[in-house]
This record gives sequence, C-alpha cells and structure tokens, in this order.
Amino acid sequence: MVARKLWITLAFALIALPARAQPIHIVAFGDSNTAGFRVLHKNAYPAQLERALREKGYDVRVSNSGISGETSAMGLKRLDRAIPQGTNVAIVYFGRNDLRWGIEPKKIRAHLDEILKKLRERDIRVLLIGLRTLDLSQVAQENGALYYPDFFTGVANNGEKDPKYTLIFDPIQHLNTKGYAVVVQNLLPYVEALLQPEPPQIPLSENPPARVTR
Repeated sequence: MVARKLWITLAFALIALPARAQPIHIVAFGDSNTAGFRVLHKNAYPAQLERALREKGYDVRVSNSGISGETSAMGLKRLDRAIPQGTNVAIVYFGRNDLRWGIEPKKIRAHLDEILKKLRERDIRVLLIGLRTLDLSQVAQENGALYYPDFFTGVANNGEKDPKYTLIFDPIQHLNTKGYAVVVQNLLPYVEALLQPEPPQIPLSENPPARVTR
C-alpha cells in the first residue's frame, strides 16, 4: 500500500528556540500515560525521550508534567503551573480519561483548543497527540501545532494492546518500560521537527511505524 502523506505546515516556524548555550526545555503534559503509571520515573516516556534526544546530540531537558486520572478540563486548569515560564516545546496528550467518563468529544476538543491557544500566545511550540477514536487534527491545524494521531501506535492493534508492552495485573493496561520505549521511538521524528531553528513543511507518513524491541 502506498503511504498516504500528511503535509503539515508549522505555523510556529518563526518561534525562536534558545541559544545553544541554553538547553531547550520540553514539557510533556498529560495524564497517567505521561506520568508513567506504576513505572519508575526514569522509565516513563518523558525521561526516555530526554535520553533518546540527548543520544542524538540535542541539548534538551524534558520535564514530566503528567498526573494520573486527569481530564482535559483538569489539564486546562493547571496549565500555567504545569508548563512554566521558559518552556520552549510542549507535548500535549489528554482525552482518554474524558472518554472513559463519557465527556462529549466537542468538549474535549474545546478544552484542548484553549490549551493550545494559551501555549501559542506564549510562543511555545506544540506537539498534540490524538487518540485512535478521537481525531484532533483540526484542533492542531487551527493552532499551528504538529499532530501525532495515536499515542499507542506500535503497541496496540485496533485498540488491543500487546500484553508484552503493558503492566501485569492492570485492568486499564498502562504501558510498561518497553511500551514507552516504542512510544518514544515513534515520537522522535515529530519532536525533532520541533527542535529545528525553522521547522520546515514536512511530509509525515501515516503508516504505523515499525515496532521496536528492547
């Protein structure tokens, strides 16, 4: 099958990143999938992402601002505390708890739209992560954010997570260390795009990235 290309124009191309002497500050903002439910802090995806980026030569610091159980409305309320001054890039992922609690998709989109608008006002570059069952691409496009369609790409098939990537005895099937490693490898090209001095118009394949094993 020929990969369908998603052409994304980064409206924030002129947002300046800090000088080389100052690390780029990335904040991962979300719920338990960001916080790293029942895994060591060093094994949650933000910490793994920081190591992966540093291994590739980027001078970055990735902060984990995930709180288990949060909805998009809760994230909006704590936005200013969660993403402090001096943040250059934000990775935003909310929605799963909203859907679990029966919150209407239009309300989820409205909350995320407000979050992205506030970050845009602060000249923060944003990667918005969507859900398999909730397309947020329009929210991203309207706010000049880069969009990644599904956090669980590579660790799940049609919503069914591969047990080797999830915690044991967890009915919600949060990811384990290996699962987060897959997430990080798939997010890397998107995050790297945000770290360029002037992010270009880039083609990103919608084909699911290959799984990685560790």
